[in-house]
Amino acid sequence: MSWLKRTLSSSSGRKWLVALSGLGLILFLVIHLLGNLQIFLPDESFNEYAHHLHDGLLIVIGDVGLLVLFPLHIGLVIWLARENRKARGATGYKAPMTATKQKRSFARVLASKTTLYIGLVLLVFVAIHVWQFRLHHSEIGNLRGAILETLANPMWAIFYVLGSLATGWHVFHGFQAAFRSLGFTHNRFTPALVNLGTALALLFAIGFSSIALWIVIAQPHI
Repeated sequence: MSWLKRTLSSSSGRKWLVALSGLGLILFLVIHLLGNLQIFLPDESFNEYAHHLHDGLLIVIGDVGLLVLFPLHIGLVIWLARENRKARGATGYKAPMTATKQKRSFARVLASKTTLYIGLVLLVFVAIHVWQFRLHHSEIGNLRGAILETLANPMWAIFYVLGSLATGWHVFHGFQAAFRSLGFTHNRFTPALVNLGTALALLFAIGFSSIALWIVIAQPHI
């Protein structure tokens, strides 16, 4: 574990871990969304999917991965934010922008400024989500029914729509920032990564929120 100690001892190493853990969480979101979208299928397709998932190795990998990546990512982001705040206090001014620094849109600057706060909101959202659909409904015989019953409540539907939008907003900044922290910056490739991050952000925001909206609007016809 000496490599981990060395990595954590440097600011650049902590940024690497934030980037890698963030990309790991984004990969999880892609898989999670693809699975969740099966709720639009008729009959017992979603319950069969949930049954096979919980009986296989993938759910174990997912649980262990989340237990490691999520606290690591949040803890390191808070650590880096505190370091940055101390550094600004010590210098008494913000470092001037250099001519080589890439220009960013107002939306990206705002996303960067709010990333820590949105991350804390997502921490609460994920905790409630895991309790409702992973712990509270540990018997997954009719997980589809449990989801339909929960999100048929407009308050919970709104909660999940807001959580989905927060997820997309966080990814909007985090995806390209992760590659920047890893050193993947190039005039040719960076715009493509920014566009891919934007596409993923929209995919998560629209994909996850569409489930809640569909359920609350379509009831009792589902």
